[in-house]
Amino acid sequence: MQFTSTQGEMLRCLNMVEKAVATRDVQEILTGIYLECGDGKLTLRATDSEISMEAYTTVETTSPGSMVLKAKYFVPLIRRLPSGEVTFKQLKEQQMLEITAGNGSFRLQTMVGEDFPSLPMGNVLPLLEMPCHVLAKMIRQTAYATREDQGHSVFAGVLMEYKADELRLVATDTNRLCFNRQTIPGGEDFNFILPARTCIELQRILPTDSESTVKLTLVGNQVLFRQNDVILVSRLLEGQYPDYSRVMPASTETEIVVECRELTSALERANLMHKQSSASVTLDIEEGILILRTRDVELGESEESLSVKQNGPTMRSAFQARFLLDMLKTVSTDKVRIGLSSGMNPGTIRPLDSDDYVYVIMPVMTPR
Repeated sequence: MQFTSTQGEMLRCLNMVEKAVATRDVQEILTGIYLECGDGKLTLRATDSEISMEAYTTVETTSPGSMVLKAKYFVPLIRRLPSGEVTFKQLKEQQMLEITAGNGSFRLQTMVGEDFPSLPMGNVLPLLEMPCHVLAKMIRQTAYATREDQGHSVFAGVLMEYKADELRLVATDTNRLCFNRQTIPGGEDFNFILPARTCIELQRILPTDSESTVKLTLVGNQVLFRQNDVILVSRLLEGQYPDYSRVMPASTETEIVVECRELTSALERANLMHKQSSASVTLDIEEGILILRTRDVELGESEESLSVKQNGPTMRSAFQARFLLDMLKTVSTDKVRIGLSSGMNPGTIRPLDSDDYVYVIMPVMTPR
C-alpha cells in the first residue's frame, strides 16, 4: 500500500471520523482508524460499535492495500505535519506505515486491516433525501433537550419520524420538550429514535451550504446517513417514545411577544444571581411589561423589566433560566412568542410567525 495526499486533505478526513474511535472497554482494533487505498481513492473508517463513520478522498495511488493505525498517535501526527504533500508507504515486513512530509519521516506500527469491521451498507434504497442545512438546523433546535447520562433510555435520543411529506424531530427530558417539523417531499414513512450523541456528530459533519443533500437509509436496527464523501452509521435506541402530542398545549392563557436578544441578555444576567448551576426566574406579566425576578438567600436578588406585546390577563410563572436560554439561543428570528398559563401548566416558546418550532417547558414552584 502506497499513496500520496496532502496534510490538509488527510486532516479533513480524520476530523470527520475520529469522534467514532472507541476510547474504552473495547477490542484494541477499535481504538484505531482503518485506511484502505485503491484506484485513486482513500477510505478512512472508525467505529466503537455504537457509531461508525467513513470518509473518502482522492489520492495518487502507487499500490493498493489496507491497514489500521492507532488513532491516538496517527491523528496528532497528521495534525502537526507541515502543510503540503504527504507520502504514505506500507512496510509489510515491519508491520509499519512510513509517513514522509517535508524534511521528516515517521514510522507507526500498524494492525491488520482485514480485522476491522465493515459498514452495514446493504442494498436498501434511501428512505429520504433532504438538504443538509435543514437537517442540521433541526438537530440544533432539538437535541439539546435530550436527557443526559441515561444510557439507552429513549429520553437520551431524538425521535425522527416522517409521514405525509413532513419530517418531525422531537426531544424531551421530561422537564421540557422540543418539537420541530419541516416539509420535505418525496420520502417514505419511517419512525425511529436516534441517540443524542449521533445527532451531535451528524450536525458536526453536515455542510452548511444550501445545495448539499444527505440521504437516510435504515439497515436493520441501524440508520445510515450518506453525504457526498462521508457516511455515518448509528445504532438506534429501542423502546416506545411517549406520545408528545399530549404534552403540547393546544392554547395558553396569556401570550407575549418579546425581543429575543433582550430577553436572552436579561436571563443571562438573572442567571448570575444564583450559587447553583441555574437560577429559578419568576416571570411577571402585567400591562405590557415583563418583570424577571430572581432571589438567592445566600447571594442576593435581581429584578429587570422588559416591554412586551401582551395578549391575555396578568400572569406569573417561574422557570429554570438555563432551560429558557437553551431554546432562545437556537432561534433565528428577532422575536419570540411566549405562552403562559396559571398554576403548574406548561409554557411554550415559538419563533414569531412560525409553529414549526415549538418549545414546551414545565414551570417550577413560584418563589414567595
